[in-house]
Amino acid sequence: MLIRFFDIVISFFALIVLSPVLLVLWMLILCIDGSPALFDQKRSGKDFKAFSIYKFRTMLQNSEDEKGVTAGSDDFRITALGKKLRKYKLDELPQFFNVLSGTMSVVGSRPQVPYYAEKFESFYKQILILKPGILSPSAIEYSNEEDILSATSDPVAYYESVLIPVKCAMDIEMVRKFGLKLYFNTIISFLVRNIFGQTSPKK
Repeated sequence: MLIRFFDIVISFFALIVLSPVLLVLWMLILCIDGSPALFDQKRSGKDFKAFSIYKFRTMLQNSEDEKGVTAGSDDFRITALGKKLRKYKLDELPQFFNVLSGTMSVVGSRPQVPYYAEKFESFYKQILILKPGILSPSAIEYSNEEDILSATSDPVAYYESVLIPVKCAMDIEMVRKFGLKLYFNTIISFLVRNIFGQTSPKK
């Protein structure tokens, strides 16, 4: 109950404070890349229940597939504006609406597409006992995931054979230790890394 309380408070105030940014980004996408500015996609939520995740659109329309994996930051489907949004994670800001609605938490494993949640069910049945989230230790550690994928010859194979198992192991550990302490430590870790730049992502 306390986690849900903090999810509501944080997401509510984040949306209020960020509303000018959200409006500007919405208009930029409409003006540069056209409608729609918002992108939604089915993801696996708590107990594998599907929900729609919200993001600002960063790719060409109707270019996503069921795997949801890009070929890295140089994927031809990503628009010029989309590259900027993805670099600074600005495309993720609409997910505070997901948190406010209760389908996501501020802290939790990054929402996975059903294809991979089912393919790696042995991992995700241990992870999806909690809501997915905007922030997690694995997402912070691998915040440069697209750069990693860009440096591989086969991004999909690398994602499936290396990144998913490593990140899932971290997410399983997060679920095991989940509580208010981890919740706020994860938020603080994100702020320290991205605002104060005291650490660099794993490569």
